[in-house]
Amino acid sequence: MKSILFRIPLFIFLFPLFIVAQELPLGQWKMHPSFLDTRLCEATEHFVYGASSKGFFRVNIQSADIERLTGMDGFHGREITSLDYLADKKILVIGYADGFLELLKNETVIVAIPGFYNEMLQGDKSILHCSFKDNDALISTNFGILVLDLEKNEIRENYKDIGTNGQTQPVRSTAVLGDSIYAGIPDGIIAAKYAVNVNLKNFLNWKKVYSKGPGNQLCSFSDSIYFYSDSIVLTYKNGVVLNSFIPGKSTTKRIKVFQNRIYFFRPGAITNQKSDASRTVTNMNLLSSGTLDAEGSLWYCTGFGGGAIKLIPGSEIAFEPNGPTSNSVFAMSKKGNYLFTTGGGVTNTFGNAYNPAGFYIYNNFRWNSNPASVYNTGLYDYTFVHFNTVTDKYYLATHTNGMLEFSGGVATNRFDDNNAPFFRDPGSGFIRISGVANDKEGNLWVNNYGGEKPLLVYKGGTWTGIKVTESSSLKALVIDDNDYKWMIVQGNGILVYDDNKTPGNDLDDKSARLTTSNGLITNDVLSLQVDQNGYVWIGTTQGLNVVTNTADIFVKPKIDRFIIEQNGSTGYLLGEETINDICTDGGNRKWFATNNGVFLVEPNGQEVLLKFTADNSPLPDNRVYCIGQVSNSGEVFFGTDAGIVSYRSDASDADETFKKIKIYPNPVRPGYNGLVTIEGLAKNAEIRITDAAGMLIYQTKANGGTATWPCTKLDGSKPESGVLYVFGINEEGTETAMGKFVFIK
Repeated sequence: MKSILFRIPLFIFLFPLFIVAQELPLGQWKMHPSFLDTRLCEATEHFVYGASSKGFFRVNIQSADIERLTGMDGFHGREITSLDYLADKKILVIGYADGFLELLKNETVIVAIPGFYNEMLQGDKSILHCSFKDNDALISTNFGILVLDLEKNEIRENYKDIGTNGQTQPVRSTAVLGDSIYAGIPDGIIAAKYAVNVNLKNFLNWKKVYSKGPGNQLCSFSDSIYFYSDSIVLTYKNGVVLNSFIPGKSTTKRIKVFQNRIYFFRPGAITNQKSDASRTVTNMNLLSSGTLDAEGSLWYCTGFGGGAIKLIPGSEIAFEPNGPTSNSVFAMSKKGNYLFTTGGGVTNTFGNAYNPAGFYIYNNFRWNSNPASVYNTGLYDYTFVHFNTVTDKYYLATHTNGMLEFSGGVATNRFDDNNAPFFRDPGSGFIRISGVANDKEGNLWVNNYGGEKPLLVYKGGTWTGIKVTESSSLKALVIDDNDYKWMIVQGNGILVYDDNKTPGNDLDDKSARLTTSNGLITNDVLSLQVDQNGYVWIGTTQGLNVVTNTADIFVKPKIDRFIIEQNGSTGYLLGEETINDICTDGGNRKWFATNNGVFLVEPNGQEVLLKFTADNSPLPDNRVYCIGQVSNSGEVFFGTDAGIVSYRSDASDADETFKKIKIYPNPVRPGYNGLVTIEGLAKNAEIRITDAAGMLIYQTKANGGTATWPCTKLDGSKPESGVLYVFGINEEGTETAMGKFVFIK
């Protein structure tokens, strides 16, 4: 959905209420943040807004509908660190970790304020807090106070060097009481007159009024300043600091006035002063923020699940958008309409990351998450999932304690050194599985990183260890059309191995080493992929290699680099890009995950079809670690440090025969300038579109099981209105199919 309706130099956007469609339209993007760590919430007139580390959403107070809010709706789309609402002016101030600010006015208009975003500052630029005085928003940062004029939509002042000796003063929060502004700092509270004739840039005009501890969560109420310091809520009144009525010591996450009451949000209880009443809620010890909606209902979030949680008499309701458990992503695996993503992972030195994120399954446009604790507390650092294409079982590999076998979606076996000849590293105590693949007979091949026999095969219920090389540092196992096993030797090229279909008998085995001595660009190999032609594509830290004649790899290894012409110059395909992962789509095109974005290359490697970066697409980060695809729909997923995003491509997996042809949109209405999508085709079928008289309008070839039509004739003009017919014929010329749709010029 295109939500940005207008833009002016102040970067103002308008977005309507929307409902997220189930199926992603062709050429469109979708963000997939985790909302498990929702840690901020704020109520406005009609909504409660929630923010996780990478996600943003709102809940309609009346209908309870949940809406995701992303960069594609006009928002900045980065990590939100503060949410504060000024009810009188109906303005929600949104602060980001990179110093960016947004004003959401009347629930619909987004005004972007660069803040510190474009400034070269050393340190944390996060927006920490916002308070209000008349038309001003007082923004607390680690570089002082920004004064944001809410009418002119601009930063009017920056009170930066207001420390005791004129140094830059970090400010955690502010509050205005009477004619004075109070600023909470790491070692107390400072105050100054907030008046036109007072120069607040001069540190001499600021006086310390509290110095016995940090000043956090400042809030003015009645005739006092309330704040939190060293686990105690205090009040400042007429120059005197007193303990408030809040009992005991506890971390107070938020102090805020709602509807003429001051609320204290703490783990264990939400307390308001006027009624002197407290309310304890189950799991409230995880409270990270809270708010009060326009109907008087309390909401809170925990940072550890539940999204935005509404309290109702005797119970609560959690509103959490669907998403993966974590934004951590290490590897992706595909099977039909299923995408498996592992949270990871390993460090840059192939050590343990101690990541409990588990793995996440995407199917039917929804995520289902499986944290590591679901199966065994000793299993974490999930590295990848492998589907056995023969047995239909799948295997979950870890970097800690072996692997799990799943059948019918249920974990049926755990393989470790108790029931398999796996090597357990004596130093770390871990069994590190670094590669899994199956051969044509369904035998399972596994790399056990660090072992004396680093390659194992599971055949007929029996494990066999194989010593295949002088190196034990094997990873990233793939098996080609010859049943040859290709493995990355960490930092030392590639090992290709053939067991001659007799695993366990090494007398007839063959192996070959691929290094810079016989054609590799570098010995630092990162990724391997076997395409539909049987070619092996090799991603390295310095570019791309391809082996096209794999059958001769043991006789005469030939490693190629493709040379292409692009933008008037000639060079190697992908140049010296660091290639972290490779994915082949249904049209045999290659998607490359690099440190410089994503590349889509045509099947034979002669042309770069697309390049996505953070500058020209919703890709949140140029460093892309992994790529996966929901094969039947063509939706391609990218894993980055900033989480997961997806793009609906025009290619999908297909069989040799036609399925029921699906054409959309249908009808094609006047003014539509997008692509018409044709699905359910035989693999790489030839497609012709004609009018009712049989005149050829357009001709193309499917990418796997999907073809597209740009709503024009071959000469670029628009056809006349009417019923158009789609005719398809498979590659062998043995099967045809037909569909039709309505086109309105």
